[in-house]
Amino acid sequence: MAPEMSNIIRRAVKSKLPSMDFPGATFLATLPVLAIFYLAVALPLWPGEGKVRLVNVLIWPVVALLTLIFVFKNWALIDRRFFRSLPMRSLVAYLVFAIASVTWAYSPDFAFSRIVVQVLVVIIIVVPSALPISVKSTIPGIHFCYAIAFAISALYVLNTPPSPVGHPGYFTHKQELGLLAAVGIMVASHDLLFPGWRRFVALFTISLGFWLIVESESKSALAFALVALVGSWLILQVCKRTRLTPAIIVAAVVLASMFVANPIERLGYRLYGDATLTGRTGIWTFIEYQISHRPWFGWGFHSYYFVPNSPHNAATGYVKDMPSSHSGYLELKLETGRIGYWIFLAFIFSSLHLLERVRRIDPVRAWYFLSIELFAVLINLLDSHWLVLTNFWPLYLIVVAESVRFSLVSTERSPVPGEAVRSTRLVSHRPIAGLTGGTPP
Repeated sequence: MAPEMSNIIRRAVKSKLPSMDFPGATFLATLPVLAIFYLAVALPLWPGEGKVRLVNVLIWPVVALLTLIFVFKNWALIDRRFFRSLPMRSLVAYLVFAIASVTWAYSPDFAFSRIVVQVLVVIIIVVPSALPISVKSTIPGIHFCYAIAFAISALYVLNTPPSPVGHPGYFTHKQELGLLAAVGIMVASHDLLFPGWRRFVALFTISLGFWLIVESESKSALAFALVALVGSWLILQVCKRTRLTPAIIVAAVVLASMFVANPIERLGYRLYGDATLTGRTGIWTFIEYQISHRPWFGWGFHSYYFVPNSPHNAATGYVKDMPSSHSGYLELKLETGRIGYWIFLAFIFSSLHLLERVRRIDPVRAWYFLSIELFAVLINLLDSHWLVLTNFWPLYLIVVAESVRFSLVSTERSPVPGEAVRSTRLVSHRPIAGLTGGTPP
């Protein structure tokens, strides 16, 4: 073995960091933070509303190409088990099925362009995690992005008039500001547990976040964020004392809800005195009717809303003006049918399942990851956020990718340093995380 590689292994074993220096390591490690900043701050502020944004059209393929160049350049360092994990297999399976849906989509051109963007986002966000990149700055970096977004949103709220239904900030709709604030509160809650500047910034972010949610009048986003933060802690406590995983507990709650008639409507009536959930039930009735026309394969990925002569034009009243189904799960069925819906559910529940392994390594990070994933499961009951190019979907992908990465660490035995240095095969085919078995920062 070359002396340089031996020195790298010795340093990695000594520091117990699942990362190493290789060409493009810094670039790949910063991609998640840059993606969140671009979608949460830069893109909404970009001029040219209603026009094709040339930067947005070019940036995803260019960055994805650079990502693939660095990935193939360091092919020997890829942990292939990352892609063999069930969350990654199910995610790839859904994307493949969505690509296939272009052939039967209502509007093939729109479906093709939109699925290409999703594939590029997955390449940029997910694929680098198969390499031994450093993740110690990812969570603080994402938190800082939300703090900046909150500060800018506060200026807009103070200096621009609100809409009749709540303040949108620098977004186009108040729900976007509510989502940003709710997610930012969860991200900042993790950094409350760390001393120094991270705690100070977290207090600033959380305080602004609650105020922004009040101004946006996004009651459901705030409720789901609080439930996710508390519920994830309770779920992990149950997992710690039993052999259960978060996926089993969430599945049990879903199964129990099937024996209750209209559970969401009943909950909405008890919480808000509105069983229609501000008219959502009318939207769902029409969408279920549209799903019944193509129950197995759907209308095609993102090939229903905002396409020429959309089938949605057959709706009446306020339903015709809706830009989404206001349910991520109904939208999955609408676009990719029952087949795509069940594939995506496999992605969701397999991701939840892996968080038990993360808990054994780092309980605090497991709580943070589960909070984000549980919030996604809940918020998609009332709004459509799966596979939508906002700041939240890339964050969800980051959490899933890191969960897979951590779970691979937990399944390995730490060899003694001498064994790691002598194992040429391990160096050629596994990242340092597999050599050290150490806890990622």
